Amino acid sequence: MFSESSRWRSALIVTCVVLATLAGGRALWQHQRELHRPEYVLINETGQHDYDLAFKMSLKLAEKKSGIENALVLLESLPPSKTIEETAAGLFEQLRIGARRNGRGILYLYSAKENFLRILVSYDLEGDIPDAYCRRLEEAARTYMLSEVPQDFISELIITTNLRGMGSKSAADAPSRPRWLSDDFLSGGGGALVRGYGKTMADYQRAIRSLPAADLQHFLPSQDAKVTMERYLSSLAAGIGDPRLPLLTEGSRIFRAVVPRDEAQQKRIHEFFQGAAPYRLIFAGDLGLAVPQPGHSNLPFVLRRGGDALWYVDEPKAWTYFHRFEDNVNFYVKYADNPFLESLRALHLPNMERAIYGDHARTPALPAYPYALASEIQVREDTIRSEPQNAEHHAALGDLYLFEMNWLTKSIAQYEKAVTLAPNEIAYHWRLMDLYINASLADKALAELKFLSEHLPADQQTQDWYRSYKKEYDFDRN
Repeated sequence: MFSESSRWRSALIVTCVVLATLAGGRALWQHQRELHRPEYVLINETGQHDYDLAFKMSLKLAEKKSGIENALVLLESLPPSKTIEETAAGLFEQLRIGARRNGRGILYLYSAKENFLRILVSYDLEGDIPDAYCRRLEEAARTYMLSEVPQDFISELIITTNLRGMGSKSAADAPSRPRWLSDDFLSGGGGALVRGYGKTMADYQRAIRSLPAADLQHFLPSQDAKVTMERYLSSLAAGIGDPRLPLLTEGSRIFRAVVPRDEAQQKRIHEFFQGAAPYRLIFAGDLGLAVPQPGHSNLPFVLRRGGDALWYVDEPKAWTYFHRFEDNVNFYVKYADNPFLESLRALHLPNMERAIYGDHARTPALPAYPYALASEIQVREDTIRSEPQNAEHHAALGDLYLFEMNWLTKSIAQYEKAVTLAPNEIAYHWRLMDLYINASLADKALAELKFLSEHLPADQQTQDWYRSYKKEYDFDRN
């Protein structure tokens, strides 16, 4: 059994792959001397550095698992009169990518202004990671890098290329643009493609309505939870990531729009879950949980019964109620008030002795479903306008975005306001730390954990977590 500190260290590590909107920065090409060559190559010449620490950990983890050196270079724009191919080739040679790994190296070069990605692999890896595979990834980037939260694409980029480099071709299909994801959707129905599409709930709803017609009638919700679950699994097996899937909750549809997934990703989820068959269904009021067998890498699936007596799949709750750590294939419960915790313990599943957060953070009350999310957001925004200095109102809106849609950027914005208004409310800091971890904001997560360790001096576990995190992310010492 792993210690609690190692579990939490792995939690932060596994979520630390993200790429943010890039702007500003001094050009790499102004340097006349030889480039500085750190152990883990991250060169970020943009004005956005919130994720640098997470990038370094991502590169470290990938190399540890695959034995391949991964290097990431982020540019504001390409140098004058240089193509991205020429730029990548020059960097690969100048930085000697893969030299300390017996010639096994991968360079990921992204230029924000042009929205171009180039992947260059060393000669020894060309048989496992061919040009055609890299070109497919590069083309997919032109879609995913415009999204609000492109971390899923970058995560898949690093994971799949390293799997390919390890010879696992069957488990490493290249991500591609989802069939349902049109240019009209990317623009929010407004025409021009822009970085960070879908800024508001209305933007996403309008974009979803603009999608071309699709036959999804085989995936209706059912009054039988098992039937809904089987239809959902069939949709994953078919690689269907369309946010209009009828058996999804409204919040799940928004979640799919904010974080689009392609066919390969959906099929991989299905394969993993089928590998953990047979699943068991347990219930807690109007919630159901499809629980995979232990010993397999999976999160459980959450179902939700509506006032229409139909069972829907609630995708955000799988991510907000549960977590799977890098050093353990079995899932954990996040909060002590999780409605399934006692039933999961009765099944004698591993990791159920305690919730990750214990009572430090809690889940909000579950509203009856269905209800109009846009209307509920409007109500809470109106409440904030009436009492803008009330931290509880901001936290309540943050919880709505998090638990109903897993919309991390919106939830973070509200909880940061709540903490500003009520800086000594410990529960808000715990929520922010969790949000920062899942959004790959490693620096901010560490700052929150430092605050918590200082304000909870008698909490030995919090002290252990902070010391472990701080040591793991001290790259000057590593």
